[in-house]
Amino acid sequence: MSTATAEKLPSPFKNRNFTMLYFGQMISLFGDWFKTIALISVIYAIVPHAASIGGLFIASVLPVLFGGIVMGPFVDRWNKKHLMIWIDILRVFSTLGIIAGVMIENIWVIYVCIAFGAFASAAFQPARTSMIPEILKEQNLIAATSSFALLNSTTMVLASALGGFLAQWIGAVNILYFDAFSYVVSAVFIALIKYQPLAKPAVVRPPYLKQVKEGIDFVKKCPQLVGVFWLQFFRDFCLGFIYILFPLYVLNELKAGDAGVGIGYSVTAVAYVIGAFLLKQYFKKRKFDDSSYFKIYFPSNMLYGIGLGCMFIIHNWYLFFAVMLLANIFQSKVNVITETSLMTYSKPELRGRVVATWLSMSRLAYGISLPLFSAIGGFIPSAIGGWMLAAICVVSAAGLMLWLKGKLESNRLAEETQAV
Repeated sequence: MSTATAEKLPSPFKNRNFTMLYFGQMISLFGDWFKTIALISVIYAIVPHAASIGGLFIASVLPVLFGGIVMGPFVDRWNKKHLMIWIDILRVFSTLGIIAGVMIENIWVIYVCIAFGAFASAAFQPARTSMIPEILKEQNLIAATSSFALLNSTTMVLASALGGFLAQWIGAVNILYFDAFSYVVSAVFIALIKYQPLAKPAVVRPPYLKQVKEGIDFVKKCPQLVGVFWLQFFRDFCLGFIYILFPLYVLNELKAGDAGVGIGYSVTAVAYVIGAFLLKQYFKKRKFDDSSYFKIYFPSNMLYGIGLGCMFIIHNWYLFFAVMLLANIFQSKVNVITETSLMTYSKPELRGRVVATWLSMSRLAYGISLPLFSAIGGFIPSAIGGWMLAAICVVSAAGLMLWLKGKLESNRLAEETQAV
Protein backbone atom coordinates (compact mmCIF):
# COMPACT_ATOMS: atom_id res chain seq x y z
CA MET A 1 0.00 0.00 0.00
CA SER A 2 1.05 3.53 -0.58
CA THR A 3 2.10 5.68 2.34
CA ALA A 4 0.44 8.69 0.78
CA THR A 5 -2.27 10.52 2.67
CA ALA A 6 -5.59 8.77 2.23
CA GLU A 7 -8.63 10.67 1.00
CA LYS A 8 -11.28 11.12 3.64
CA LEU A 9 -13.82 8.32 3.36
CA PRO A 10 -17.38 8.27 4.64
CA SER A 11 -17.98 6.52 7.96
CA PRO A 12 -18.36 2.74 7.67
CA PHE A 13 -21.72 3.22 9.38
CA LYS A 14 -23.04 4.76 6.17
CA ASN A 15 -22.75 1.25 4.79
CA ARG A 16 -26.04 -0.47 5.64
CA ASN A 17 -24.54 -3.95 5.74
CA PHE A 18 -21.82 -2.96 8.19
CA THR A 19 -24.37 -1.19 10.40
CA MET A 20 -26.57 -4.30 10.53
CA LEU A 21 -23.57 -6.46 11.46
CA TYR A 22 -22.42 -3.95 14.09
CA PHE A 23 -25.72 -3.54 15.92
CA GLY A 24 -26.38 -7.28 15.91
CA GLN A 25 -22.99 -7.83 17.53
CA MET A 26 -23.63 -5.06 20.05
CA ILE A 27 -26.64 -6.91 21.50
CA SER A 28 -24.82 -10.24 21.34
CA LEU A 29 -21.74 -8.90 23.15
CA PHE A 30 -23.85 -7.56 25.99
CA GLY A 31 -25.33 -11.02 26.37
CA ASP A 32 -21.88 -12.63 26.31
CA TRP A 33 -20.45 -10.36 29.01
CA PHE A 34 -23.53 -10.70 31.20
CA LYS A 35 -23.31 -14.49 30.80
CA THR A 36 -19.63 -14.58 31.78
CA ILE A 37 -20.22 -12.54 34.94
CA ALA A 38 -23.28 -14.59 35.89
CA LEU A 39 -21.52 -17.92 35.30
CA ILE A 40 -18.58 -17.05 37.55
CA SER A 41 -20.90 -16.60 40.53
CA VAL A 42 -23.16 -19.54 39.57
CA ILE A 43 -20.30 -22.03 39.11
CA TYR A 44 -18.62 -20.93 42.32
CA ALA A 45 -21.93 -21.36 44.17
CA ILE A 46 -22.27 -24.95 42.88
CA VAL A 47 -18.61 -25.87 43.54
CA PRO A 48 -16.99 -23.29 45.86
CA HIS A 49 -13.40 -23.90 44.74
CA ALA A 50 -10.98 -21.88 42.58
CA ALA A 51 -10.56 -24.91 40.30
CA SER A 52 -14.21 -24.64 39.26
CA ILE A 53 -13.56 -21.13 37.89
CA GLY A 54 -10.46 -22.43 36.13
CA GLY A 55 -12.66 -25.07 34.52
CA LEU A 56 -14.90 -22.31 33.20
CA PHE A 57 -12.00 -20.66 31.34
CA ILE A 58 -10.62 -23.99 30.12
CA ALA A 59 -14.05 -24.93 28.71
CA SER A 60 -14.12 -21.55 26.96
CA VAL A 61 -10.56 -21.56 25.57
CA LEU A 62 -9.59 -25.10 24.53
CA PRO A 63 -12.48 -25.69 22.07
CA VAL A 64 -11.45 -22.54 20.20
CA LEU A 65 -7.87 -23.83 19.97
CA PHE A 66 -9.02 -26.91 18.05
CA GLY A 67 -12.18 -25.44 16.54
CA GLY A 68 -10.32 -22.66 14.76
CA ILE A 69 -8.19 -25.09 12.74
CA VAL A 70 -11.11 -27.46 12.10
CA MET A 71 -13.58 -24.79 10.99
CA GLY A 72 -11.22 -22.62 8.91
CA PRO A 73 -11.78 -24.35 5.53
CA PHE A 74 -15.56 -24.30 6.03
CA VAL A 75 -15.50 -20.54 6.62
CA ASP A 76 -13.85 -20.05 3.21
CA ARG A 77 -16.11 -22.60 1.52
CA TRP A 78 -19.56 -21.65 2.84
CA ASN A 79 -21.66 -18.51 2.62
CA LYS A 80 -20.41 -16.45 5.57
CA LYS A 81 -23.77 -14.81 6.23
CA HIS A 82 -25.56 -18.16 6.44
CA LEU A 83 -22.73 -19.64 8.54
CA MET A 84 -22.98 -16.86 11.15
CA ILE A 85 -26.76 -17.25 11.36
CA TRP A 86 -26.45 -21.00 11.99
CA ILE A 87 -23.73 -20.42 14.59
CA ASP A 88 -26.01 -17.98 16.43
CA ILE A 89 -28.78 -20.61 16.41
CA LEU A 90 -26.37 -23.22 17.81
CA ARG A 91 -25.32 -20.77 20.51
CA VAL A 92 -28.95 -20.29 21.51
CA PHE A 93 -29.19 -24.04 22.22
CA SER A 94 -25.81 -23.99 23.95
CA THR A 95 -27.01 -21.29 26.36
CA LEU A 96 -30.29 -23.12 26.96
CA GLY A 97 -28.20 -26.17 27.87
CA ILE A 98 -26.20 -24.06 30.33
CA ILE A 99 -29.49 -22.93 31.90
CA ALA A 100 -30.53 -26.57 32.28
CA GLY A 101 -27.19 -27.32 33.97
CA VAL A 102 -27.68 -24.41 36.37
CA MET A 103 -31.18 -25.56 37.27
CA ILE A 104 -30.06 -29.11 38.08
CA GLU A 105 -26.81 -27.78 39.64
CA ASN A 106 -24.61 -30.01 37.52
CA ILE A 107 -21.30 -28.32 36.77
CA TRP A 108 -20.33 -30.85 34.08
CA VAL A 109 -23.45 -30.14 32.03
CA ILE A 110 -22.54 -26.46 32.25
CA TYR A 111 -18.94 -27.13 31.13
CA VAL A 112 -20.02 -29.30 28.18
CA CYS A 113 -22.51 -26.70 26.95
CA ILE A 114 -19.93 -23.91 27.35
CA ALA A 115 -17.43 -25.96 25.35
CA PHE A 116 -20.03 -26.69 22.65
CA GLY A 117 -20.83 -22.99 22.30
CA ALA A 118 -17.13 -22.08 22.24
CA PHE A 119 -16.41 -24.65 19.51
CA ALA A 120 -19.23 -23.25 17.35
CA SER A 121 -18.04 -19.70 18.04
CA ALA A 122 -14.58 -20.62 16.73
CA ALA A 123 -15.98 -20.13 13.22
CA PHE A 124 -17.94 -16.95 13.97
CA GLN A 125 -15.07 -14.46 14.35
CA PRO A 126 -13.23 -15.75 11.24
CA ALA A 127 -16.49 -15.50 9.27
CA ARG A 128 -17.19 -11.98 10.53
CA THR A 129 -13.62 -10.80 9.95
CA SER A 130 -13.64 -12.34 6.45
CA MET A 131 -16.96 -10.72 5.54
CA ILE A 132 -16.02 -7.15 6.51
CA PRO A 133 -13.55 -6.60 3.60
CA GLU A 134 -16.26 -7.89 1.25
CA ILE A 135 -18.81 -5.26 2.34
CA LEU A 136 -16.46 -2.28 2.89
CA LYS A 137 -13.75 -0.49 0.94
CA GLU A 138 -10.20 -1.41 1.91
CA GLN A 139 -9.51 2.12 3.20
CA ASN A 140 -12.39 1.73 5.65
CA LEU A 141 -10.99 -1.40 7.32
CA ILE A 142 -9.05 0.41 10.06
CA ALA A 143 -12.17 2.45 10.93
CA ALA A 144 -14.27 -0.72 11.00
CA THR A 145 -11.76 -2.59 13.18
CA SER A 146 -11.48 0.38 15.56
CA SER A 147 -15.28 0.58 15.76
CA PHE A 148 -15.52 -3.07 16.78
CA ALA A 149 -12.71 -2.57 19.31
CA LEU A 150 -14.65 0.37 20.78
CA LEU A 151 -17.78 -1.78 20.87
CA ASN A 152 -16.02 -4.64 22.68
CA SER A 153 -14.57 -2.27 25.25
CA THR A 154 -17.77 -0.30 25.82
CA THR A 155 -19.86 -3.43 26.35
CA MET A 156 -17.17 -4.75 28.70
CA VAL A 157 -17.32 -1.57 30.80
CA LEU A 158 -21.11 -1.45 30.99
CA ALA A 159 -21.54 -5.20 31.51
CA SER A 160 -18.88 -5.24 34.23
CA ALA A 161 -20.70 -2.44 36.00
CA LEU A 162 -24.23 -3.82 35.53
CA GLY A 163 -23.78 -7.59 35.28
CA GLY A 164 -23.33 -8.35 38.96
CA PHE A 165 -26.16 -6.00 39.95
CA LEU A 166 -28.55 -7.49 37.39
CA ALA A 167 -27.65 -11.05 38.43
CA GLN A 168 -28.61 -10.23 42.01
CA TRP A 169 -31.73 -8.29 40.97
CA ILE A 170 -33.30 -10.58 38.36
CA GLY A 171 -31.29 -13.77 38.94
CA ALA A 172 -28.51 -15.49 37.01
CA VAL A 173 -30.92 -17.70 35.06
CA ASN A 174 -32.73 -14.66 33.63
CA ILE A 175 -29.35 -13.21 32.63
CA LEU A 176 -28.67 -16.43 30.73
CA TYR A 177 -32.08 -16.22 29.02
CA PHE A 178 -31.14 -12.73 27.86
CA ASP A 179 -27.90 -14.14 26.42
CA ALA A 180 -29.86 -16.75 24.45
CA PHE A 181 -32.21 -14.01 23.20
CA SER A 182 -29.23 -11.84 22.19
CA TYR A 183 -28.10 -14.55 19.74
CA VAL A 184 -31.56 -14.52 18.17
CA VAL A 185 -31.29 -10.74 17.73
CA SER A 186 -27.81 -11.10 16.24
CA ALA A 187 -29.09 -13.71 13.75
CA VAL A 188 -31.96 -11.40 12.70
CA PHE A 189 -29.60 -8.46 12.07
CA ILE A 190 -27.23 -10.68 10.06
CA ALA A 191 -30.19 -11.96 8.03
CA LEU A 192 -30.95 -8.34 7.08
CA ILE A 193 -27.51 -7.94 5.50
CA LYS A 194 -27.60 -7.82 1.70
CA TYR A 195 -24.54 -9.91 1.08
CA GLN A 196 -23.34 -11.48 -2.13
CA PRO A 197 -20.37 -13.83 -1.63
CA LEU A 198 -17.37 -13.25 -3.86
CA ALA A 199 -17.42 -15.32 -7.03
CA LYS A 200 -15.06 -18.28 -6.77
CA PRO A 201 -13.42 -20.01 -9.72
CA ALA A 202 -14.73 -23.49 -10.45
CA VAL A 203 -11.85 -25.68 -9.33
CA VAL A 204 -11.55 -29.16 -7.95
CA ARG A 205 -11.67 -28.84 -4.18
CA PRO A 206 -8.53 -30.29 -2.56
CA PRO A 207 -8.76 -32.71 0.38
CA TYR A 208 -9.75 -31.18 3.71
CA LEU A 209 -6.30 -31.40 5.35
CA LYS A 210 -4.74 -29.82 2.28
CA GLN A 211 -7.17 -26.91 2.62
CA VAL A 212 -6.04 -26.44 6.22
CA LYS A 213 -2.40 -26.56 5.09
CA GLU A 214 -3.08 -23.97 2.36
CA GLY A 215 -4.07 -21.42 4.99
CA ILE A 216 -0.98 -22.14 7.11
CA ASP A 217 1.33 -22.05 4.06
CA PHE A 218 -0.11 -18.70 2.99
CA VAL A 219 0.67 -17.23 6.41
CA LYS A 220 4.25 -18.54 6.26
CA LYS A 221 4.81 -16.74 2.94
CA CYS A 222 3.48 -13.39 4.18
CA PRO A 223 6.03 -11.65 6.47
CA GLN A 224 3.45 -9.23 7.86
CA LEU A 225 1.19 -12.08 8.97
CA VAL A 226 4.10 -14.08 10.41
CA GLY A 227 5.05 -11.06 12.51
CA VAL A 228 1.45 -10.59 13.68
CA PHE A 229 0.97 -14.28 14.53
CA TRP A 230 4.13 -14.52 16.62
CA LEU A 231 3.67 -11.21 18.42
CA GLN A 232 0.11 -12.24 19.29
CA PHE A 233 1.37 -15.59 20.56
CA PHE A 234 3.91 -14.03 22.93
CA ARG A 235 1.48 -11.32 24.04
CA ASP A 236 -1.32 -13.84 24.77
CA PHE A 237 1.16 -16.04 26.62
CA CYS A 238 1.76 -13.03 28.87
CA LEU A 239 -1.97 -12.38 29.22
CA GLY A 240 -2.46 -15.92 30.54
CA PHE A 241 -0.08 -15.04 33.40
CA ILE A 242 -1.73 -11.63 33.90
CA TYR A 243 -5.13 -13.29 34.44
CA ILE A 244 -3.56 -15.03 37.44
CA LEU A 245 -1.16 -12.32 38.66
CA PHE A 246 -3.52 -9.33 38.45
CA PRO A 247 -6.28 -10.46 40.87
CA LEU A 248 -3.72 -11.82 43.33
CA TYR A 249 -1.84 -8.52 43.31
CA VAL A 250 -4.99 -6.43 43.74
CA LEU A 251 -6.28 -8.63 46.57
CA ASN A 252 -3.03 -9.34 48.43
CA GLU A 253 -0.75 -6.38 47.73
CA LEU A 254 -3.12 -3.47 47.17
CA LYS A 255 -5.77 -4.84 49.55
CA ALA A 256 -8.44 -3.47 47.19
CA GLY A 257 -10.81 -6.41 47.50
CA ASP A 258 -13.22 -7.73 44.87
CA ALA A 259 -14.24 -4.16 44.02
CA GLY A 260 -10.64 -3.44 43.06
CA VAL A 261 -10.59 -6.41 40.67
CA GLY A 262 -13.81 -5.18 39.06
CA ILE A 263 -12.44 -1.66 38.75
CA GLY A 264 -9.31 -3.07 37.12
CA TYR A 265 -11.32 -4.77 34.37
CA SER A 266 -13.30 -1.57 33.85
CA VAL A 267 -10.05 0.46 33.62
CA THR A 268 -8.80 -1.99 30.99
CA ALA A 269 -11.98 -1.56 28.96
CA VAL A 270 -11.77 2.24 29.19
CA ALA A 271 -8.15 2.05 27.99
CA TYR A 272 -9.25 -0.03 25.00
CA VAL A 273 -11.85 2.60 24.13
CA ILE A 274 -9.26 5.40 24.30
CA GLY A 275 -6.64 3.46 22.31
CA ALA A 276 -9.07 2.45 19.56
CA PHE A 277 -10.40 6.01 19.31
CA LEU A 278 -6.89 7.51 19.04
CA LEU A 279 -5.90 4.99 16.38
CA LYS A 280 -9.10 5.64 14.45
CA GLN A 281 -8.34 9.37 14.45
CA TYR A 282 -4.74 8.74 13.40
CA PHE A 283 -5.76 6.71 10.35
CA LYS A 284 -8.51 9.06 9.22
CA LYS A 285 -6.02 10.80 6.91
CA ARG A 286 -3.42 8.07 6.64
CA LYS A 287 -3.38 4.72 4.92
CA PHE A 288 -2.57 1.53 6.78
CA ASP A 289 0.67 0.16 5.34
CA ASP A 290 3.89 -1.57 6.35
CA SER A 291 5.21 1.54 8.10
CA SER A 292 2.40 1.15 10.67
CA TYR A 293 4.20 -1.86 12.11
CA PHE A 294 7.37 0.11 12.82
CA LYS A 295 5.70 3.36 13.92
CA ILE A 296 2.86 1.92 16.03
CA TYR A 297 2.51 -1.85 16.27
CA PHE A 298 5.84 -3.07 17.66
CA PRO A 299 6.59 0.09 19.71
CA SER A 300 3.12 -0.13 21.29
CA ASN A 301 3.75 -3.72 22.38
CA MET A 302 7.08 -2.68 23.92
CA LEU A 303 5.45 0.20 25.82
CA TYR A 304 2.69 -2.14 26.97
CA GLY A 305 5.33 -4.52 28.36
CA ILE A 306 7.17 -1.71 30.15
CA GLY A 307 3.86 -0.64 31.65
CA LEU A 308 3.31 -4.18 32.98
CA GLY A 309 6.74 -4.16 34.59
CA CYS A 310 6.00 -0.87 36.32
CA MET A 311 2.49 -1.88 37.43
CA PHE A 312 3.51 -4.74 39.66
CA ILE A 313 6.05 -2.75 41.71
CA ILE A 314 3.52 -0.02 42.57
CA HIS A 315 1.77 -0.20 45.94
CA ASN A 316 -0.36 2.90 45.60
CA TRP A 317 -3.89 1.95 44.51
CA TYR A 318 -4.50 5.07 42.37
CA LEU A 319 -1.09 5.07 40.72
CA PHE A 320 -1.41 1.35 39.93
CA PHE A 321 -4.64 1.86 37.99
CA ALA A 322 -3.26 4.99 36.28
CA VAL A 323 -0.30 3.01 34.93
CA MET A 324 -2.65 0.15 34.05
CA LEU A 325 -4.79 2.56 32.02
CA LEU A 326 -1.78 3.87 30.11
CA ALA A 327 -0.36 0.38 29.43
CA ASN A 328 -3.65 -0.92 28.06
CA ILE A 329 -4.05 2.06 25.73
CA PHE A 330 -0.96 0.74 23.96
CA GLN A 331 -2.31 -2.81 24.05
CA SER A 332 -5.51 -1.60 22.38
CA LYS A 333 -3.46 -0.32 19.44
CA VAL A 334 -1.83 -3.74 19.10
CA ASN A 335 -5.27 -5.38 19.04
CA VAL A 336 -6.66 -3.09 16.32
CA ILE A 337 -3.65 -3.38 14.01
CA THR A 338 -3.59 -7.15 14.47
CA GLU A 339 -7.14 -7.60 13.20
CA THR A 340 -6.65 -5.02 10.44
CA SER A 341 -3.59 -6.98 9.26
CA LEU A 342 -5.60 -10.18 9.04
CA MET A 343 -8.14 -8.50 6.76
CA THR A 344 -5.60 -6.55 4.70
CA TYR A 345 -2.96 -9.15 3.90
CA SER A 346 -5.12 -12.25 3.48
CA LYS A 347 -6.44 -13.42 0.13
CA PRO A 348 -10.26 -13.40 0.08
CA GLU A 349 -10.43 -17.11 -0.73
CA LEU A 350 -8.12 -17.95 2.21
CA ARG A 351 -9.13 -15.28 4.74
CA GLY A 352 -11.31 -17.57 6.85
CA ARG A 353 -8.52 -20.10 7.26
CA VAL A 354 -5.98 -17.38 8.05
CA VAL A 355 -8.14 -15.85 10.79
CA ALA A 356 -9.06 -19.27 12.18
CA THR A 357 -5.39 -20.27 12.34
CA TRP A 358 -4.54 -17.00 14.10
CA LEU A 359 -7.32 -17.64 16.62
CA SER A 360 -6.02 -21.15 17.29
CA MET A 361 -2.47 -19.88 17.80
CA SER A 362 -3.76 -17.27 20.22
CA ARG A 363 -5.60 -19.91 22.24
CA LEU A 364 -2.54 -22.18 22.14
CA ALA A 365 -0.62 -19.44 23.96
CA TYR A 366 -3.33 -19.28 26.61
CA GLY A 367 -3.44 -23.09 26.75
CA ILE A 368 0.26 -23.14 27.64
CA SER A 369 0.45 -20.18 30.03
CA LEU A 370 -2.76 -20.67 32.05
CA PRO A 371 -1.92 -24.17 33.43
CA LEU A 372 1.80 -23.32 33.66
CA PHE A 373 1.36 -20.21 35.78
CA SER A 374 -1.55 -21.72 37.70
CA ALA A 375 1.02 -24.24 38.93
CA ILE A 376 4.04 -21.98 39.48
CA GLY A 377 2.58 -18.48 39.66
CA GLY A 378 2.21 -18.58 43.43
CA PHE A 379 5.98 -19.07 43.80
CA ILE A 380 6.90 -16.04 41.65
CA PRO A 381 7.03 -12.66 43.48
CA SER A 382 4.77 -10.05 41.85
CA ALA A 383 7.61 -7.66 40.99
CA ILE A 384 9.63 -10.41 39.30
CA GLY A 385 6.50 -11.62 37.49
CA GLY A 386 5.84 -8.11 36.18
CA TRP A 387 9.36 -7.71 34.82
CA MET A 388 9.19 -11.20 33.29
CA LEU A 389 6.14 -10.03 31.37
CA ALA A 390 7.91 -6.81 30.38
CA ALA A 391 10.93 -8.73 29.10
CA ILE A 392 8.80 -11.08 26.99
CA CYS A 393 6.81 -8.21 25.44
CA VAL A 394 9.84 -5.99 24.74
CA VAL A 395 12.21 -8.69 23.49
CA SER A 396 9.60 -10.39 21.27
CA ALA A 397 8.50 -7.07 19.73
CA ALA A 398 12.07 -5.86 19.17
CA GLY A 399 13.15 -9.16 17.64
CA LEU A 400 10.13 -9.40 15.36
CA MET A 401 10.48 -5.75 14.32
CA LEU A 402 14.08 -6.32 13.21
CA TRP A 403 13.11 -9.57 11.50
CA LEU A 404 10.20 -8.00 9.61
CA LYS A 405 12.26 -5.00 8.55
CA GLY A 406 14.98 -7.27 7.17
CA LYS A 407 12.45 -9.58 5.48
CA LEU A 408 10.62 -6.73 3.75
CA GLU A 409 13.91 -5.23 2.61
CA SER A 410 15.16 -8.54 1.20
CA ASN A 411 11.84 -9.04 -0.60
CA ARG A 412 12.11 -5.55 -2.07
CA LEU A 413 15.63 -6.20 -3.31
CA ALA A 414 14.56 -9.53 -4.81
CA GLU A 415 11.71 -7.83 -6.68
CA GLU A 416 14.06 -5.15 -8.01
CA THR A 417 16.51 -7.85 -9.17
CA GLN A 418 13.73 -9.72 -10.98
CA ALA A 419 12.57 -6.48 -12.62
CA VAL A 420 16.06 -5.88 -13.99
